[in-house]
Amino acid sequence: MNASRFIACGMYAPNDDIKSAWQAIFDEFYALVGPLDGLDPRLVFGTDESLLRDPGLLIGQTCGYPLMTGLQDAVMPFCTACFDLPGANGKLYSSVFIVPADSSLESLRQCRGGIVAVNNANSNSGMNVLRYALAKLKAGPGVFSNVLMTGGHLASLEAVAANRAQLAAIDCVSYQLLTAQNTGLDRAIRIIGFSEQTCGLPLVVARAQYSRQQCTRYLEALNQALRQTADEFRQTLYLDHFESVELDDYRSILALENYAIEAGYATLN
Repeated sequence: MNASRFIACGMYAPNDDIKSAWQAIFDEFYALVGPLDGLDPRLVFGTDESLLRDPGLLIGQTCGYPLMTGLQDAVMPFCTACFDLPGANGKLYSSVFIVPADSSLESLRQCRGGIVAVNNANSNSGMNVLRYALAKLKAGPGVFSNVLMTGGHLASLEAVAANRAQLAAIDCVSYQLLTAQNTGLDRAIRIIGFSEQTCGLPLVVARAQYSRQQCTRYLEALNQALRQTADEFRQTLYLDHFESVELDDYRSILALENYAIEAGYATLN
């Protein structure tokens, strides 16, 4: 990125319709907060860590796991988007555990010996909560015959739908957004459970520029912008409101990690 100010909002933006819905909300947001020097009104939909460390960042979005394990020096969370869909509960969300629709699998324990699809090793929703669930079952290491790193939730969904993997954990918001517009995926998989709930994906600002007063202003403007945005865009996103969060809200993610590590389940395998 260049030095121009920008907003990065790429965690829940898998297609053009959804990107347009996010852009519509932030167009309203810009009008409410007034002129911001050097701000590019076009949202950036990338998810690279480099965006969150760019000096031009005004607001960004990340996963709670990298926030707690590698980004605390760079950014501070101030709110999360809250969705009206299964698996979401206010500022908390969970992952759905999915298997192929035509399989006989009904529980995580029955997935032993199969292939698990994981979006990436730095994901709370695709890796950390699944690792914790297996640790609670006292499954021990060597549960899976292979771990398929797919690079994203959509690729994990497709791997399970095609029976190239027998299990995946998918962020419930990503699951809804991806299957709502692809009924073929929805028919090819089954949900066998939900993960532990953790705090939703945080919107963040640069730590060096963090101001509680400014972040309160941003939060109020986001909720007002959402109320002013056309129904079709809110419905496309299943978005209900934005809610204030603090760094402490994400410490439970580390508690899940620590539980899994102490149970001998430091990695999915």
